[in-house]
Amino acid sequence: MKIIPEIFNQKGSKTEQELVENEKQEYKLIGRYLRTRGLKLFAYRPYLSISDELVEVVTTELNSINLIVDSEKQELIAKDLGVERADINSKDIHFEALNMKNAKRRLEKFKQGKIQELCNLRIASPNGISFY
Repeated sequence: MKIIPEIFNQKGSKTEQELVENEKQEYKLIGRYLRTRGLKLFAYRPYLSISDELVEVVTTELNSINLIVDSEKQELIAKDLGVERADINSKDIHFEALNMKNAKRRLEKFKQGKIQELCNLRIASPNGISFY
């Protein structure tokens, strides 16, 4: 009578393992940017040799709030309200515009050399804003 069950090798074939590895997607935090309220996020893909592609990036708003206790006032302070997250490709150039028409206009100005930088996103400071 066997009490301990035998362990079988359930790895599968090499092609099955490769398919599983290809299906895995790796997400990394590329950066945090300050967004302008009312503008949409666009991605320009210059690496496509057939045609330059301009796409609106879909953003999702997180439904979480971080509460911090203020020891002096004995209150809870809400932080990170209205944080948006977007899954992006790191090869794309991202910028903000009001709508697709304005995004195409900004892209044409960039191609003609009228503006130096296509990306108009502001980098968030880790220290916050200092008024002093």
